[in-house]
Amino acid sequence: MKKHIGFTALALICSANAFAQDETQSTDSGYWSFGAAAAIVNIDEDTARQQGIDDSAYSIGFTADYFKSSWVTTLGLDIVVYDDNEAFSQVVIGDGLFNDGDVSVESSDANGILLSVATGYRWEFGEKNDVSVTLQGGYGVMLASERTIENCSNCFSEDIDVDGGLFAKASLMKRNDSFDIGIFAQQYFGGDGVANAFGIAVNFPL
Repeated sequence: MKKHIGFTALALICSANAFAQDETQSTDSGYWSFGAAAAIVNIDEDTARQQGIDDSAYSIGFTADYFKSSWVTTLGLDIVVYDDNEAFSQVVIGDGLFNDGDVSVESSDANGILLSVATGYRWEFGEKNDVSVTLQGGYGVMLASERTIENCSNCFSEDIDVDGGLFAKASLMKRNDSFDIGIFAQQYFGGDGVANAFGIAVNFPL
C-alpha cells in the first residue's frame, strides 16, 4: 500500500503541475499552491466499532489548490492511519533478493486513502491581506481502506468499510514570505464513516 500511496500522491502533484504550466500568465489566470497537512480524524462511533478500529485516527495529506480571484478549488489526498483494535500477526517467508527464505512474524497495519475535491470562497484581511478565511464545500471518496501486512503478496487482508462523502471545510491561513500556514476544520455529513477532522496545513504558492 505504501508504494501505491507514493505513486498516487506523485501523480496528483504532477498532473496539477502540468495543468498549471499550461495556464496563461495573465494576472487573472489564477495560480496554484501545493501543500501538506496533518489532522486528527474522528470516525462515526458505530462504524468504528463494527470495523474493529478506534473512533479516532490521524492523517497526513497532500493538497493542490487553484486560486482564481476569490475562489479556491482544492484537490486533496489523505493517508488515514487507523488505531486498529483487530490487528493480526502472520508468519511470513521472504522471497525477495535480500530476504529469500527468511522466516519472520509480521504484524498488520490499518490504513485508508481518502481522495477529495472542494471549492469555495476566500476572504482576505489585514493591512497586507496576509490573513485569509476560506469556506468550501466538497466530496471525499475512500479509494482504499484495509487491514493488511505491508509488502506481502499472499498474506491475509480485509477491507475496513469507512466512507467519505459530502463535507464542509473552514480554513484560517497566515501568509508569509514564501509559504502560508494555518489551521482547518472539516465536517462530513455522511453519518457512516469519517465524521470530522481538525488539523494544520502548510501551502507553498507557485
